[in-house]
Amino acid sequence: MKYKIPAVLVLVVLSVAIALAQSSTSTNPATVVNGSFSFTAFNFPGTNGTRATGLNDHGDIVGDYRDSRGVPHGYLLSHGTFTSFDPPGSVLTRGIAINNLGVIGGHFLDNGNVRHSYLLNRGAFTIFDFPGAFDLSASFGISANGQIVGLYDDNNGLLHGFTMVGGNFSPLDFPGAVQTRANWVNEAGQIVGDYFLSGQHGYLATPNPIQKP
Repeated sequence: MKYKIPAVLVLVVLSVAIALAQSSTSTNPATVVNGSFSFTAFNFPGTNGTRATGLNDHGDIVGDYRDSRGVPHGYLLSHGTFTSFDPPGSVLTRGIAINNLGVIGGHFLDNGNVRHSYLLNRGAFTIFDFPGAFDLSASFGISANGQIVGLYDDNNGLLHGFTMVGGNFSPLDFPGAVQTRANWVNEAGQIVGDYFLSGQHGYLATPNPIQKP
């Protein structure tokens, strides 16, 4: 079953100065070599609570940090420079994923405690929800092809995965599972996540070949 994004989808186009430049600060992180890896530690300037959750092939990193009040905000770290961002109306922002085109995906909480998905592309926020989601719609992965995966909840509070391609939503549920989450997607359209059925389990979902008539 597929669903088109409803007409009420909010597209907010902001200049880079407004949408992305809440804070833009260069950083000089320290690097530590340990075994086969060199570790580079960093924190968003002025904080000690920083998460890194997404990375593309160009070395751009996204994540979120906590301000002095403990409120999370999204950030982009590119070429040594941090840039903070929050979708309009957000009271809590999570930066989750970034693809090779620099499109950032994540989710945020509004002042009614409802969670929404967003995309941030060249200063433009696109805010969307899975059609029929109760009070949670969150995106977790975005491929260079523009495929998005995430999760939403139903009226019973149960979680379901979703995928969105070209504006078309499709639910994604592991067969027989009580709950399903979709966490990441690669360029081939393969999706990884986890589901709940007598415990928590991981899964890999691979698209079936299109059958020609």
